[in-house]
Amino acid sequence: MMQLHMKPPFDPLAEAFRVGQEVYKKGLLALVNQRRGSRDKRKIGWPAVGQSAHRELWRQGSARLIKYDAGASKPSGLPLLLVCSLINRPYVLDLLPDRSVVRRLLDAGREVWLLDWGTPTTADNKHPLSHYALDLIGEAAEQVCKHAKAPKLHVLGYCMGGTFALMAAGAGRLPLASLIAMATPVDLHDSGMLSLWSRSPGFDPAELVRVHGHAPPHLLQPAFKMLDPVGLATKMVHVDEKLDDDAFVKFFLAMETWLEDSVAFPGRAFIEWVQLYRDNALMRDPGLQRIEAPVLSLIAEGDYITPPSSSQAIRAALPRAAHEEIKLAGGHIGLATSSAAQRTLWPAVAKWLAQHDEAPARKRTRR
Repeated sequence: MMQLHMKPPFDPLAEAFRVGQEVYKKGLLALVNQRRGSRDKRKIGWPAVGQSAHRELWRQGSARLIKYDAGASKPSGLPLLLVCSLINRPYVLDLLPDRSVVRRLLDAGREVWLLDWGTPTTADNKHPLSHYALDLIGEAAEQVCKHAKAPKLHVLGYCMGGTFALMAAGAGRLPLASLIAMATPVDLHDSGMLSLWSRSPGFDPAELVRVHGHAPPHLLQPAFKMLDPVGLATKMVHVDEKLDDDAFVKFFLAMETWLEDSVAFPGRAFIEWVQLYRDNALMRDPGLQRIEAPVLSLIAEGDYITPPSSSQAIRAALPRAAHEEIKLAGGHIGLATSSAAQRTLWPAVAKWLAQHDEAPARKRTRR
């Protein structure tokens, strides 16, 4: 196996990227408020994100398991574990109170848990992909069932988190009642740019890791942004048209907070993730063919990160499972944060979960 080197004590590119992010955010807020001021609108600041009350109930290394506070109501049915991408902060599912997947599910009476991967350290660079996709998810699921006194659980995997959940389920590490695959890459030989980049013969992930120790944010984030260069170029035009709308500006700034808050992809896991794409490994995984838990796929019709065809391949990969699908206009992140998703998608998901509880419903008190 390739020797993974320690990250150098000072990475000038990483420091330049960090300073650039600070300059961008200061300049962006100043521009927004200058333009709002010209329209007699009050100044606005960066909104607080990820504010739903929760407590940590388990931790291993950089990862932690949190349970969200249900408030006055007593949840019914089986618990739900949320699993997000390894390289994005999970508060995208709890961005603002009116743009929160977590809040919609809590309001529907669901017990909600989240596996937060945290911020990786140099020590994480040695861990294989299975450490995250099998071990940590499996242990988190065991902790959820233990605390909830439940024989099974629902799992919602978002993007890479959905791929990890499939790998864990195929390896028999999850006592699944159901799986919600949200913008989940399954057929990794799709036509999307991310797949083409990963499979490019000239791309050597091991060389990148040899230099940096991991796949750093200052390389990953610009690469993801360039998946949609037109959207990147026209974003501020769209924002300028809606600067009078306080709620929209708050949402825009919350999204910018999240977009500029990515983390590194641990070294060995990154190399193995790229190989997963090159091998199209999920479509060859015999463990997936044994999964019988019902599956709900959430698909964004305009998703350029996980093309719909990649997600829809889950039917072929899991032939014994009962499949349902919900499509929503818009993109990858809009599945979590758009007003349409909050209004229509997540109430439908909550209803689907209730229909697939296998344990007797626990009595719920009104909020």
